[in-house]
Amino acid sequence: MILNQSALETKFPDGIMISDPPYNQNYHYNSYSDNLMQSEYIRLLGVFRKPCVVIGYPEMIINIMGSILGHVDEVVCWVYPSNTAKQSRLIGWWGCKPDFRKVGQPYKNPNDKRIKKRIAEGKCARLYDWWEINQVKNVSKKNNTHPCPVPEELIKRIILTTVTEGQTVIDPFAGSGTTLVGAKNCGCPYFGTEIDTEYFDISRGRLNEN
Repeated sequence: MILNQSALETKFPDGIMISDPPYNQNYHYNSYSDNLMQSEYIRLLGVFRKPCVVIGYPEMIINIMGSILGHVDEVVCWVYPSNTAKQSRLIGWWGCKPDFRKVGQPYKNPNDKRIKKRIAEGKCARLYDWWEINQVKNVSKKNNTHPCPVPEELIKRIILTTVTEGQTVIDPFAGSGTTLVGAKNCGCPYFGTEIDTEYFDISRGRLNEN
């Protein structure tokens, strides 16, 4: 389920929150400000509760989410080669931890004799705490898309390493619906809110297609 309303007005069901909230970096969204006073921004992010996984720039994860949720249980650096000044974000886990053994990836040193043997046996490396996943390309207002969507692969990794069977995935800032679509594709119940009507319609359309 996805609702066209503010996260601040919503009573969320039990589950795990996984979200890429507004960064307060002056992104150009349709109908809400991404340049809030610090107190307003902290109030907005106060909708998060444990267990949750939050994607954000390091300053937000360290300075704000830590003050709201306290001790962080795990942190992964998401890196993406680009022409922008910022080429990484942090993913923080509160009240839960990912199991990196649940998702494999290619070995970093495939020419090593021992690694060659493992590859020949069909084995792969567990995930590390450094995820290199490209950003979503060609995002523009002309394409009728959200200005800063996260890659589906990023959300899929978070869900597969973290969410337990039957656990509802909740996104209080659903945007164009990537987290909810990822939950649906992974067989998880999902619940989200998105205040912007245009982004809400994009989310609902994507969910209906999947």
